Parts: sequence; structure tokens; C-alpha cells
Amino acid sequence: LSKMEQKVRAAKLQGYIYRHYASIGVPMSLHCLSLKLADEYSSNAAARIQIPSPDSVTCLTNNLYQHYVLLTDNVLAAGVVIASAVKSSAKPENAVFHIITDKKTYAPMHAWFALNPVYSPAVLEVKGLHQLDWPSESNIKVVEITEMHGAVKEYFYNRWQGSSLSHVSSDFGREMEAAQRSPNYVSFMNHMRIYLPE
Repeated sequence: LSKMEQKVRAAKLQGYIYRHYASIGVPMSLHCLSLKLADEYSSNAAARIQIPSPDSVTCLTNNLYQHYVLLTDNVLAAGVVIASAVKSSAKPENAVFHIITDKKTYAPMHAWFALNPVYSPAVLEVKGLHQLDWPSESNIKVVEITEMHGAVKEYFYNRWQGSSLSHVSSDFGREMEAAQRSPNYVSFMNHMRIYLPE
């Protein structure tokens, strides 16, 4: 009876892990989307057009508009969120979206919104973290958060190394280790939300 309970518990935990994998898994076609968009950015002038257009630049700092900030490195999710917000908004022309992404995802993100203007009539800006002008006191904090990001990654990577998972299968131990290294837990963009006011 005790062994049966352990097997049931292990099966339930394994089920949770598989659901977790299903929720964070990136299909190969989506991974290829970023690569294709990066290639498009480098070879297609239309993918590099200025966003927002020069006549809409003044809206970026105008407090009469509703401003929304999206910190993400997921191109497709950003497109879905913005398209949904624009469609469901009573006055989409008053919305200004500021997308902040990492350096690696900047080109695909910019290309996506340049080639697919799902945000119209709203105003949209795509910026990379490398393009932001941080105040000097914030710059120190950003360096600290970068170091903290490395420490968090190291913590989650080493967390399951010495743990005893003798009551469950070794496959489950490897799955737990992989889950702890998930970008959902150690994503740099998650930490950058702390500095949004700056």
C-alpha cells in the first residue's frame, strides 16, 4: 500500500511537470519565427522603418494618452496582447504601447510590428534595453539586477543537484531540475519590471 501511494504521488508530480512543460514549451515554428524575423530585419528595409512614425513621436511623452508598457522577449505574445488591447479598447487612438525587450529579441520584435501593424490606430514604440538611457543611480541598480539574474540562475541550476529524490524516479529528478532552470523563473525581463518607474 505504501509503495502504491509513492507511485501515485510520483505519477501526480510527473503530471504536474508535463503540464508545466506544455505551458512553457516553445514549438519549433515559433522559435523559427524569431529567426525569420531577424533575417527579415537585416535584409528588408520595410522591416526597419521607424516605429512610431515621425508624426506620432510626440505621443510617446504626452500624458493625455493612455500608456502601456510591455516588457517581454516573446514576439508572438506581444503581438497578441497588443492586437487584443487595440481591438477591445473603446478609444484605441488614445493608446500608446511601449514594448521593451532584450537586445537579442529587438530586431525580430521591431520587424514584426513594422511588417504587421496590428496596433493601428494606436501608437507603438519598440525599444531594446540596450537603447534606454538609464539615470546614473539606476544604472548601478541595473548592473546589480544583471548580477542578481546570474545568481538566481546559478541558484536554480544548483538547487536540485544535491537533493535527495530517492522516493521518486531519476527521470522525475531530471525533470524537476529542468523545470527549475525554466526561463519563467530566471528571466531577465521578469527582474527588469522592478525598474519600470525609472
